[in-house]
Amino acid sequence: MVTRDNSIKSDGMDNNIPSQLKKKQTSVNFNKNNNNNNDSKQFNEKNISNTDSKKTIRKKKNSNYIGWKQMGHWEEKDTLTEEDFLLDLTKDTILDNIIPEALYGDWYHTLGIVVVAGIFSFGMGKLKWSLAPVFFIIVFSSLYYRTSSRKYRSNIRDLVQKEFTVQNIEDDYESMEWLNLFLDKYWPILEPSVSQMVVTQANDILATNPKIPAFVTNIWIDQFTLGIKPPRIESVKTFQNTESDVVVMDWTLSFTPHDLTDMTAKQIRNYVNQSVLLKVKLFNFLTIPVSFSNLSFHVTTRVRFKLMTPFPHMETVNIQLVDIPDIDFIAQVLGKTVFNWEVMAIPGLYPFIKIMMKKYLGPMLMAPFSLQLNIPSLISNTHLSMGVIELTVKNATDLHTGSGDLLQTSVDPYLKFELNGKDIGKTRTVRDSLNPVWNETSYILVNSLTDPLSISIVDKRVKLKDKKFGRIEINLNTLTTRPIQRNLKADFLRNSKHVGSLTFDLKYFPTLQAKKLPNGIIEELPDLNTGIAKIVVEEIQGMNTSLIDIDENSTEDKDEIKKKQKALLNETYSVHVFMNAKTVLKTDKVKNDINSTMTYGNEYEAVIPDRRKTSYRFVIKNSKDEIVCSTIQTLNDLIDRTEIDKKSIPLKDSNGGSLKISTYWRPVRLDFGSNSIAYTPPIGVIRVFIESASGLLNLETIGKIDPYTKVLVNGISRGRTDEVISSLNPVWNKSIYVAVTSPNQRVTLQVMDVETINKDRSVGKFDINLQELFEKDENDKYKSIVGQKPHVGRLITKKGAYGNLTYYTSFYPTIPVLTLEEVQDSKKIEKKKLELYQKKVEKKKLSDEEKQQMEEATLEIEEFEHILQKKEKLSLDDLMKYKSGVLAISVLDGTVSQNETYVQAFFDGNGHCRFVSPKINSTVIKDGWTGDVAIKELDYSTTTFRVTKNKNSNKAEDCLCEVTVPTSEIVKNCYYKPSILNLSGESSGKLLIQSQWFPLDTEELPQADLITNQGDLTVIAKNAENLISADTNGYSDPYLKFYINDDKDAAFKTHTEKKTLNPTWNESNTCQISNRVMDILHVKVMDWDATSGDDCIGWGKIRLSEVIPYETTSIDVPIKKDGQDGGIVHLDFEFKPRYVTTISKRETKVGDVAAKGLGSGIKAGTTVVGAGIGTVGKIGKGILGVTGLRKSKKKDKKKEKERDDESSD
Repeated sequence: MVTRDNSIKSDGMDNNIPSQLKKKQTSVNFNKNNNNNNDSKQFNEKNISNTDSKKTIRKKKNSNYIGWKQMGHWEEKDTLTEEDFLLDLTKDTILDNIIPEALYGDWYHTLGIVVVAGIFSFGMGKLKWSLAPVFFIIVFSSLYYRTSSRKYRSNIRDLVQKEFTVQNIEDDYESMEWLNLFLDKYWPILEPSVSQMVVTQANDILATNPKIPAFVTNIWIDQFTLGIKPPRIESVKTFQNTESDVVVMDWTLSFTPHDLTDMTAKQIRNYVNQSVLLKVKLFNFLTIPVSFSNLSFHVTTRVRFKLMTPFPHMETVNIQLVDIPDIDFIAQVLGKTVFNWEVMAIPGLYPFIKIMMKKYLGPMLMAPFSLQLNIPSLISNTHLSMGVIELTVKNATDLHTGSGDLLQTSVDPYLKFELNGKDIGKTRTVRDSLNPVWNETSYILVNSLTDPLSISIVDKRVKLKDKKFGRIEINLNTLTTRPIQRNLKADFLRNSKHVGSLTFDLKYFPTLQAKKLPNGIIEELPDLNTGIAKIVVEEIQGMNTSLIDIDENSTEDKDEIKKKQKALLNETYSVHVFMNAKTVLKTDKVKNDINSTMTYGNEYEAVIPDRRKTSYRFVIKNSKDEIVCSTIQTLNDLIDRTEIDKKSIPLKDSNGGSLKISTYWRPVRLDFGSNSIAYTPPIGVIRVFIESASGLLNLETIGKIDPYTKVLVNGISRGRTDEVISSLNPVWNKSIYVAVTSPNQRVTLQVMDVETINKDRSVGKFDINLQELFEKDENDKYKSIVGQKPHVGRLITKKGAYGNLTYYTSFYPTIPVLTLEEVQDSKKIEKKKLELYQKKVEKKKLSDEEKQQMEEATLEIEEFEHILQKKEKLSLDDLMKYKSGVLAISVLDGTVSQNETYVQAFFDGNGHCRFVSPKINSTVIKDGWTGDVAIKELDYSTTTFRVTKNKNSNKAEDCLCEVTVPTSEIVKNCYYKPSILNLSGESSGKLLIQSQWFPLDTEELPQADLITNQGDLTVIAKNAENLISADTNGYSDPYLKFYINDDKDAAFKTHTEKKTLNPTWNESNTCQISNRVMDILHVKVMDWDATSGDDCIGWGKIRLSEVIPYETTSIDVPIKKDGQDGGIVHLDFEFKPRYVTTISKRETKVGDVAAKGLGSGIKAGTTVVGAGIGTVGKIGKGILGVTGLRKSKKKDKKKEKERDDESSD
């Protein structure tokens, strides 16, 4: 029976009438298949296969009717008018005007007429009357039954109207009528498009679903509509007694079809209910239609939201069914033909469906179980597990199996773990012990903490199957509030009886998600070495694109060659995946399609204890299980390939084939000691020389932005320039070196605006193409590539493309050297090789397990030698002979004097930290970190560690404590073993650090990046000759002013020599230079005037790149005035290189205060007049009025123009 909607108006029409009917109307593959894979012994890894590789392609059929208009055959003339709405659904019959009201219209009347008609018919038959009187009985009873039924339905409508009128007793349920009214109004408009989308996607899935048997040649949805009536939210209830970040609500949802009884044909065309017609074609000739219509359900769900501050503001959502849903529908085999058969009419089927729903939905959705959705993980579209559980089982005590097992002689127990009804791992077996000790740790991937973890104690038996004699259920939900739980003790139960105890530890490590802050900035994830990785074997392309050519001079039979070609085209291939030499995934064999593509879609997810050492071997096998080709890829390289969307891996010996692999990675701070922060050796460094930007988007309300550029590698910041104050066309001329571990990493340039109150804002970014920088020589080593041509990138913002950034790129490779850890691993591999050789020499019979172990050991040795075969082993002394390289520093441990601090690392003359620690919430550093930096000159380099409260503070700002040491000392003293650095200042701290040094394989770096490019410049103004006469006496009173680049303030000014054209000053001054190679020193010759302003009598300029460091350089500077010769100035220069820091303390910008609001910056009653006078006085050199200011500006512009003209000459 189908539940009908009894929501009726007083005039007999339905309340839920769409308003627009009252007037004239004007890919993804979801197929799933589990693969049989070998479990890893160290980690409980998850193997998920979401796509069967054997895709069945069926011919797609077009649907005939989609949407309520097509299904109801609605036309423009069927638009309901006012008269149609006023039409009474209850039409009078003849008996309505004769029979009294009390004699019909109730349920017992309809039942009574059936009984009476039956008695009369039986009596006539008993009296042996003819059939003719029975006809009159049938006519009268039919008319009475129809009249009574109509009256009954009319009474129900009146009762519903009465229910709407009477006020309900107060309750704590909230009404959602506003949403229901919205859906009522717009659902008829949206429904055709929604139905079309559903049909299109469903038919695509049905055409390619491999689960459908082969004898089903076609299956498609021929007719589909969701009806004109939308789902309805009956009520919502919010629970009050919850935590502040938790919201629990009960939602009651219903979906009820229209009651079409007593409606006219025109009304029925406007009130269309849900209907689906599915057609199945069997054996290519028999088509069977199956109809589903008038779906109705009523369900109450309990939803729990766990909130968080960053986007998407919901951490988890738990969905639970309060009770079994009430679901009803009409299902008719053979459709709506006269031969149809309603499935739901089978006696007992509906109760059976409810029992099955409780059986299968209960463990997932009914109390106490719930479906938990991790919202950040779903949004990321990686479908990775939400976290890792570290389970350490210590020991069991007082085990007893009971006296029922007569064959029991000893107990060999082991533990088996289950989650969601699936076996996820087990421990080793302890022989003959009732108090076994394991001390084993397993890592379990979890998608939800609502399902309990089952631990079973099992007895290992040789000739009989293993016997389970106890079980523990662990509530994982407690890990959300207490992620670390030690020395837990639980009892094994069998038949609710105690059979032993287990001692264990539990730890929960959630995956780290990138958090989007309210201002739109996405916080960077830590670059950890431990986490969760999932690889997806997507497809193989081009394996058979290069067929066997027929050689006219070949002696081989052409028919044989054609057979080989045909066999090659019909060949099937499978992919075998090995992770660290262990088989983890096998796909099915797939045949080429028309485009020479084989699609798989198999997935494998695992806990990664060390990303650096994780590698995958992909082996392609044909139908005969022969290896066609293979490739070895490190996990780091697979991640980088996915970052830049370069997922296809070329396959050697495959006739131009490629394997497409997608890789997903999420860092997890697992408790693996220093493995989580271990450093991956780089292949080289990329030098990004950032020249300038133009036309930047101005984000300030008042004034201009203060832009700087930072370089990101795979989304993690690796370096930045200094900011340029108040400019939309900044010039930086700054080089930034970033280390890269593969040629497939994504390098991004992003222009930022400094914010002194909030976090810095993005002005635009773009990814740079680096493929032209990576070339190898004949020895398969990377070559140095120095980019000479400028690149211009268009900055992409949320508002579109705004501004250009000009930059240069170069690549300098590192010398491949073995790290200390790799040296130790090499020794272990040599030991394994010796053991493997001895086993082969012994030639004794091996079990299948031992053979597999030997194969895995052989593969492990091959992969290790493949990765490290090109690396050199150098001692520390040999390494330190190279003065340029990449320095990696790992902070393993330490203490600070205050909590909620950061540790920054500065190098050489950089005013901004190269890398910074995560936030240290206590005085003890528990979680370490690793950073790297390119050192250009090891002998001159310095390293500074600072503890600060602000992670973005620069070197000029205050800190809690710091230490500065020569970088060479860090390499020398922290290479073989960690050393402690003591920080001092306002407070104190200690850092335990270890270093690694990877030398660059290059002879020389650009001069602009060396220490000789910055330092102290001493200018000695000796004398001048033949200067221009500026006074009436034929002489001048000359003095010199020196400017660096475009600075408005003079860096140095000499004294004045009176009445001479050949002055001698012999005066010197020292100034700080930050970019000697690019800087220009301007010389301005001035004539002193006692009565009016001093006059300029000439300009000159010197490129400081001509100044030789550590020596005295004499330069004669020609002076020009209006393009004419203005004499010569003789200068001497001395340059002493040192690292120079050009940054200063950040001050609050006017634009930041304006953006935040003036009310927050100026308190009530504050006097600001003095501030205004001071500001005017500073600008105008005194309160001289507007005229004075304009004159000053005019004069300054004139001088600037003269200076520019002279400089251009």
